[in-house]
Amino acid sequence: MKKYSYLWKNILVLLVAVLFAAVAAHDFLAMRTPEPVVASKGLTRVARLSEYCASLKGTVGDEEVYVFDSGVPGGTFLVLGGTHPNESAGMMAAIAMAENIEVTEGRVFIMPWTNTSGFTHTSPLDGMQDLFTITLKDGSTRTFRVGNRLTNPVDQWPDRNYYEGTSGRKLVGTETAEIRNVNRLYPGNENGVLTEQVCAGIKNMIVQEKVSIVMDMHEGSPEFFYLDTTMAHERALNVASLMAMDMGMEGLDMKAELSGRTSYGLSHRSLGDNTDALMTLMETYNPSMGPLHGKMDDDLIINGNEPNYYQAHLDGYIYYRVKENGIPLIERIARHIVCITKLKDAYNLYYPEAPIEFTCLGSYDDMMQLGLEGVFKPVK
Repeated sequence: MKKYSYLWKNILVLLVAVLFAAVAAHDFLAMRTPEPVVASKGLTRVARLSEYCASLKGTVGDEEVYVFDSGVPGGTFLVLGGTHPNESAGMMAAIAMAENIEVTEGRVFIMPWTNTSGFTHTSPLDGMQDLFTITLKDGSTRTFRVGNRLTNPVDQWPDRNYYEGTSGRKLVGTETAEIRNVNRLYPGNENGVLTEQVCAGIKNMIVQEKVSIVMDMHEGSPEFFYLDTTMAHERALNVASLMAMDMGMEGLDMKAELSGRTSYGLSHRSLGDNTDALMTLMETYNPSMGPLHGKMDDDLIINGNEPNYYQAHLDGYIYYRVKENGIPLIERIARHIVCITKLKDAYNLYYPEAPIEFTCLGSYDDMMQLGLEGVFKPVK
């Protein structure tokens, strides 16, 4: 009997390992389940990015594109959310728009998960959580993923030692992981790695659908210099400047900055250079992304309250005006949607021959009053 004791011990160890693997596999696969979208009644169809880049078909990069076509001739607005999945307000604002928008002239295309693969994993050793949950007016809940700013290495590996993209951007040394960053590889390559194919699909969609104007929604850590700023390609700077002025008149800080001519691979530069669309990119404040944040939990993501950053601001180390009680997710979502709405209004003044008209959740104050519980719809 003694000679079999080691066998039973090994079997027991194996069973424990299988148990832990099963739990881990459940969590891993849960990150590959997309959030449901309760689209507004104006939804025309749900397209796929593979319609514009055939090599994406059957891959995790074959993103959904929510199309809202008024049936009235006009321009086309493309809204990109989730380019960097850990920048939660971008994805959430895109979903909120898809659930509440009413388009009366022209068309609006919305991509909530621009880098779908990035939503399937989180940052190693950063203490990031996979999911966060909000409670709606009717008491039901909705859960959303956090994700990582880079494509999952399970879907694209290995990172190359040297890379030169179609924009001319070169990645060497510690930058090579950026080959999995959607916002570094525009205008993309249909025959390249997965992330390049996603970029090519977006670029091709802009060209084929004759997209007039694009907003790429982002967030930055409190240390970032361009928070509450819209970066604009030179052809879009007049529209972005008018939008920023309009937001300022309503008490919402916003700056319009010219896209750097050497910002190779970034949407506001390389899509602006390689398509006819007016390219813009906006950043809001996100304390969960910075190195000074404390415990990562729903409170930090949803309420945006991080005392470390408030104190760092008071001590003069963070120039951004951090509020004592934080900057909650609903405020950042509202800022993105107001920015897009004002950008649309400015576009219409400059391009009345191809108008885009829509309404979505009203004013900034309206959205703040609704809160997350009122902005998002229950899933039936």
